[in-house]
Amino acid sequence: ATFSGLSIDKVGTGYTLDASSPGLTGDTSSAFTISAAAADHVGYLQQPSNTGVNTSIAPAVTVQILDAFDNVVTTSSATVTLSILNNPSAGTLSGTTSLAAVNGVATFSNLSINNVGTGYTLSAASPGLTSATSNAFNITAAAAAQLVFVQQPTDAIAGANITPAITVEVRDTFNNTVVSDN
Repeated sequence: ATFSGLSIDKVGTGYTLDASSPGLTGDTSSAFTISAAAADHVGYLQQPSNTGVNTSIAPAVTVQILDAFDNVVTTSSATVTLSILNNPSAGTLSGTTSLAAVNGVATFSNLSINNVGTGYTLSAASPGLTSATSNAFNITAAAAAQLVFVQQPTDAIAGANITPAITVEVRDTFNNTVVSDN
């Protein structure tokens, strides 16, 4: 019997096949390996996570070069570039934003964003491959470090309320309002 058209879509070493038929002694094939197909797209192994402003995103954002069956193409050293896709607060992505994959994986260990915001997303792209969009994540203010008058006191008459009301904000070292501080 000839079995044409058989395929396995997951990479692995040591695959074997068993042949059996009622009334006959079966047999097991020798071990064989399935390797990744050609690179098709990129995908996130480690998504970006919520982090503080101007602080490295940790754990490091990791992007894989994948074939059409979502196997890592370990022979790929393609360049992967990250950029901000959804940018709710006009932030700037800093750090190493373009890396050559090593064994099909690019690890971005020093990324940071300079503006507080909710719902940032990153785009991972590599020439000739389908890009990927990260899950949404937030950039939060750093620890409270200073008080800032946002509404200065104005001249007033003795015994009368000063108007408009004096307003002071708690801010971090990067001048972001620390909304969680009471």
